[in-house]
Amino acid sequence: MAPALPTKLALVLAASSSVLSDAACPAGGLNLHGRCWFLSDAGASCKTTCQAKGLSFQHHVVGEADPMVPKLLGRQPSTRQFPWARLECYVPGSDRFHTSKAVPDGNSEDRGDPGDWAVSVCQLSCPCSEGASAPPPANAGAPYPECVEQGSVLRHAGSHAIFVDVSSFGSTGCWQSDCKHSDKFNADDVGICARACAQIDECLWWTFGAQEDANKCFLRKSDGGREGAGGWLSAAKTCAPPALPDYFLALTAANVLLPCDAGKSEACPDMARAVTTWKFAIKHLKKATAGKVDPNTIAFINQISDDTDAFAAQMSEDNFPVVVGNNRQVFYALQSWMDNQPKPSIDLNDASLPNPVRGALCGVSSCHDKVA
Repeated sequence: MAPALPTKLALVLAASSSVLSDAACPAGGLNLHGRCWFLSDAGASCKTTCQAKGLSFQHHVVGEADPMVPKLLGRQPSTRQFPWARLECYVPGSDRFHTSKAVPDGNSEDRGDPGDWAVSVCQLSCPCSEGASAPPPANAGAPYPECVEQGSVLRHAGSHAIFVDVSSFGSTGCWQSDCKHSDKFNADDVGICARACAQIDECLWWTFGAQEDANKCFLRKSDGGREGAGGWLSAAKTCAPPALPDYFLALTAANVLLPCDAGKSEACPDMARAVTTWKFAIKHLKKATAGKVDPNTIAFINQISDDTDAFAAQMSEDNFPVVVGNNRQVFYALQSWMDNQPKPSIDLNDASLPNPVRGALCGVSSCHDKVA
């Protein structure tokens, strides 16, 4: 799956992307998945192996369906074993191998950067790419997307990730399938990744690229794990599409929800999506009104926020109109104030916009989920 890129960024990246897919790999390496693959020496790490070939380590999990060890050996080993770590391990002394997986077993001691992992009895299946270092940073002062670095990935490397609630931006591809505590999520567009970092306080850098057959966004607290990697994109927190005002997001989402005011119906068949959209609207209303309205109004906003969260935990068709009615009263009380605020310019072709801005309810889990 190729990353969905803004047009200008796609053109720049196409001109500068790695040529590994069309070129022969050095020293007899095997060219697959946009990388050159080599078997390490027993006990050697993949970073060391790639560097010895004049390349840099670029992690890729092939998975169990079509492992690399048999391809690198040119035959099937005697025994194929369960996936154990993030890299395949071939044990020549017993002619057996472990396949790989995204989340390693605890007893594998595969922690931190997978390129540094090594086991004394293992020859590792090592994915390598061209370039021993990342390209120079892009012009950080340029507007988005010109500020994005092409061919650069920011790895965790044991210390650079942040683990935060990313569920507002994605619902799949998260660390241990927990999007409430993750440094990553699947994203259909690079702009979603940039917006996520811009809106999450702890995030200072982001990186985006294809991994495990999906486009992934990774959030970082520093760029200390920067490496060269063809097809990857990275940037600082400030490199993002223009932010949308909270009052605009709140009002737009509330307007999309108007067909749901009468309760569940043909016009509003999915309560879960409606509730996710209400939570989105209220979250941005709270941000928009902070320090700008009287304490009583703040108390009403906090009350509908708590009530909507409670309803989301135990939904029923009977209570749905009650919760929606209370939410609508508060939004009606503030609608004139929101209507009188400046309206931002919106490009509806921007794939990084949340669903309500494009006239649709949120998904069940996230307002960036694709829905039919």
